[in-house]
Amino acid sequence: MLLVLLLAAAGLLLAPQAAASGALQGLRACGTRVIPALLPFFVVSRMLTALPLPTPGRRADRLFRALFGVRAACLPALLTGLLGGYPAGAAAVTELYRAGALSKAEAERTLCFCNNSGPGFFAGLIGAAVLGDVRRGLILYGLHALSALLTGLLLPGSAPPAALRTARREKPQLPSLVPEAVQGSCAALLQVSGLIVFFSSMLAVLRAAGLTALLPNRLAEALACGALELSSGILLLSGPGAEAACALLMGWGGLCVHFQAMSLWQAAGLRPHGYFSAKLLHGLLSAVLALACFAPSPAALLSAGALTACALLAPLLRKIWAGNLRRAAV
Repeated sequence: MLLVLLLAAAGLLLAPQAAASGALQGLRACGTRVIPALLPFFVVSRMLTALPLPTPGRRADRLFRALFGVRAACLPALLTGLLGGYPAGAAAVTELYRAGALSKAEAERTLCFCNNSGPGFFAGLIGAAVLGDVRRGLILYGLHALSALLTGLLLPGSAPPAALRTARREKPQLPSLVPEAVQGSCAALLQVSGLIVFFSSMLAVLRAAGLTALLPNRLAEALACGALELSSGILLLSGPGAEAACALLMGWGGLCVHFQAMSLWQAAGLRPHGYFSAKLLHGLLSAVLALACFAPSPAALLSAGALTACALLAPLLRKIWAGNLRRAAV
């Protein structure tokens, strides 16, 4: 870690203009894409979790516990993540945990499949700017959402039942609810925007140092940049295989997105073990499904079918395994 920080400091000293240019690019991205897209969802998410929402019934809880290993209280976070984009899902999970709707184990498990991208990014950036076809971008969004659900099905084990802590709060009043939600959302977005600016600056330094030129081709450069900061890698994609590469990067999310999510869940005292492996699985599932959809071949179709079948069978196998453990304990 110390070596990485020293190299980063040296890069900033040796290429200050590139660092400043990258930071400016990150600021433009925040002002034109990130903040307009995320702020409304952050505010609505905070307002929803502050209100006394109806509790899902026992049937819904049993269904969600059988499928995803958590109760149906995670549904608002899942929908927020799929509609609001990164990292609105993580923000919704932490708010549900703070409100006492999810236990710590459930919140940590939910983070592994509820922090996803929204349709705006797929339609606006991937569909219109990269692929030149909004419909293809929306198809990729559907595959992204499906892969998130498959990832949730494939997660091992389940969150153990626990007594939920009840947060002692007064019934919120509308005149104070909106300003408090806006204030908290702006604070979270400030942290998110700072991370985007920082990673954009570091990527500009790497390009100025010529490190990205060492990669074998443009696809490898796009994947490497996207693994760090999502939009920088996505905008480099073009030509054959762009759909699968977009799906892979969007499922993975990028380190910048993960640091944004970490800043949210660490403030709530959560530590989701297996989060990074789950996001990698999400990216791989998305890429395989994209290959089967946009470049069908016997291998791609067989792989997509096999992975989907494994995900659908995973809850049943998990139930059988849990039953065997209980019988062995007796």
